[in-house]
Amino acid sequence: MENNSLPQNPTGTEKDFFESFDIERFWYVLKSSKFWLIGFVLLTTSLAYVYVRYTKPVYNSESIIKLDFESEANVLGLVEVVNTQERNEISGEIELIKSKLFLSRVADAAKMDVSYHVYGRYLTDERYRNSPFIVSYKIHNSSYYNRPFDIEFGAEDSFSLSYMNQGEEVKEIFNFDEEIKTKDFNLLIQRTEYFDPEDDNKYFFVISSRDALINTLQQSIEIIPENFNAKTIKVSYSDHNKYKARDLVDLIDSLYLDYTKEVKNAAIEQKIEFLDEQIKSTETKLSEYEDYFEEFTIENRTMNLDEDLSRTIEQLALLDSQRFSLRRSINDLSVIQKQVNAKGAIAVNPLLLEQLPRSLAEAITEYSDLQQERELKLASYNETSYIIEQLDVKLEKSKDILGELLESYDQTLEDRMAQIDRRRNFLENNLSQMPSMGTEYGKNRRFYELQEEFMLSLQTSKMELEITRAGTVTRNVILSPASLPQAPIKPQKALIIGAGFMVGLIISIVYLLIRYLAHNKVAGVRELERLVKVPVLGAIPQYKKESLDHTSLVVTKDSKSSLSEALRTIRTNMDFIHPKPGSKTISVTSTISGEGKTFVAANLGAIMAMTGQKVCVVDIDMRKPKVHLAFGVASTQNGVSTILSGKSSLKESIQESNIEGLSFISAGPTPPNPSELLLQNDFTQMLEDLRKAYDVVILDTPPVGLVTDGRLVMKACDIQVYIVRADYSKRAFIKVLNDLKATGQFPNMTTILNAIDSTPGYGYGYGYGYGYYADEGSKRKKVASSLKNLF
Repeated sequence: MENNSLPQNPTGTEKDFFESFDIERFWYVLKSSKFWLIGFVLLTTSLAYVYVRYTKPVYNSESIIKLDFESEANVLGLVEVVNTQERNEISGEIELIKSKLFLSRVADAAKMDVSYHVYGRYLTDERYRNSPFIVSYKIHNSSYYNRPFDIEFGAEDSFSLSYMNQGEEVKEIFNFDEEIKTKDFNLLIQRTEYFDPEDDNKYFFVISSRDALINTLQQSIEIIPENFNAKTIKVSYSDHNKYKARDLVDLIDSLYLDYTKEVKNAAIEQKIEFLDEQIKSTETKLSEYEDYFEEFTIENRTMNLDEDLSRTIEQLALLDSQRFSLRRSINDLSVIQKQVNAKGAIAVNPLLLEQLPRSLAEAITEYSDLQQERELKLASYNETSYIIEQLDVKLEKSKDILGELLESYDQTLEDRMAQIDRRRNFLENNLSQMPSMGTEYGKNRRFYELQEEFMLSLQTSKMELEITRAGTVTRNVILSPASLPQAPIKPQKALIIGAGFMVGLIISIVYLLIRYLAHNKVAGVRELERLVKVPVLGAIPQYKKESLDHTSLVVTKDSKSSLSEALRTIRTNMDFIHPKPGSKTISVTSTISGEGKTFVAANLGAIMAMTGQKVCVVDIDMRKPKVHLAFGVASTQNGVSTILSGKSSLKESIQESNIEGLSFISAGPTPPNPSELLLQNDFTQMLEDLRKAYDVVILDTPPVGLVTDGRLVMKACDIQVYIVRADYSKRAFIKVLNDLKATGQFPNMTTILNAIDSTPGYGYGYGYGYGYYADEGSKRKKVASSLKNLF
């Protein structure tokens, strides 16, 4: 009967076991995988270090610009409108700086179309502003843009230039300051102050196309809002050379400020251009009148006319003056109307505005201001943007009002002109009798004076605009100039190496968990106790003192070893399993070969014999006998197979060992029908005879997971011992043991865990490599086939 004092798991189930976390199995997997775990961490950390070591550093230079916008909504107190408009303005300015239009100016001003580099052992380094040579070029074949030209300094003033031409390397020797002429390019290479004749480094230079420079700028520049409330933006540029990054940020800032100033002066430049055209036209007319007066004086030698002629001329002059003034006003109105229809900026003489009716002057001023505002906005917004559309609506309304006022005022001037024409025609009729020369002279004189006045007004207006242009300043301010980066932004050494370490750690953890989940073998005593439904007699530590090629008696070599003590504990526990006096029989079996049943049977028999008992170890495994190997003798002709077949007697088959009181019976020759032999009465008789002759009979049975012989023998024994080998026997094998227990045919079924690791803190290990079949692959196939049939 079972002894409840022994470790067992009466309430646990296999499902509960598999669903719970097994700390013993985990520690064993951790121990066996420690070199892999350490290797993963070292590998990923080393890869991260190599990446950091052989990756060119990237530096980032930054500056901060404060933007200033004027908004009419701010005057009206529309705070939400102002905030939205300012955000749109900031976004527009960011897109302006990142645009190809603006970056093309940067590319032209930077003069970095030729970059110089030096080859290192593993990386290349750009020689920015400290190159030992400079290159002047003229490219005829555009395919030579953006490709490297290698240079090696030679003796004296020579160097070798090599490059690829249609897949073939071209290498030639030239002298410095000597122009290199080919059909594809012209090059002139000159030395700089950084040239060292003893320099043995290998250099190369790249001539970048304009598009390539712009693309590089677009990829490396970053413009982001720094603070929307403060209306500040951050301009940053990344490059492998920190000085180049700083210089480019400085250049971008200065060009941006100049660009905003140009946009602000665009309307003024248009007005000045218009005034220049008018001044040039007026100067031409004055020159023609001066030529006429000079010729008239030379031909007529006088300039005095009759008093009537003078009086008439004065009246005509007054009328002409008024008529000219009216005509000029009409022309000015026509010019203004054309400018309005052309939807461009209106250039109006300030003196003319003072002469116009107040309502008309205000309408002109309002329309001009709206048009100028639209031109300024177009620098930041598209034609289809909301702000431009709103300005267009305002312009259309202002244009309609201005058109009505211009038409009304033009009609008034035409009426006055008609009155003057009627008066003038009357005087000219009276003057028909006067000398035609005097009339023509006076007329030209009046026109000349009017042109002089007009010239003076034009020059005055132009001077005022030029003063305004000279005083134009941009409200955008650089709050923080471009910084010189001290440390690279990437690769971030600590972060990458730390990430490499963490990746290795994660891989190690995943690997550990996979091995833990994939580990389907019995590992320790506590695991076996939870898994089985029979008492666990004990655990036998792994024998490590020497390598064993086959089963051997090891307790005789060291009777005080931990293995011997474990067997003594098992021997004691067996007394609790079968406390009845008298002889007792013990069957030792396992699921498959290699779990150590023969080793346990032989050494357990030796331990029992050392207590003074008479013990006989019988090899019932007639298919693969091993007991004789444990006792160090060759296979004999007499054994269990000959006893059961009647060819030899029991007495003839018993052999004595070197240990007093310990005998053994080998399996004998392998019979063709071992199962049938065990079913005969001769087996029962043999077992009875052994009971009478010995205190303990240990039967080494075949593996029950492979053949049925073992079950036949176990039924006839007092104690059934099932061997489970640590880290060898699969947990699925335990089902065989539990099924045997469930049949009720084996009341004293027990188990032993063999070959545990004796290292403190673990309790796992390996056995001795027994093999039931010669070929390992064949053995596994037979095991799998047997388990399949069993389940």
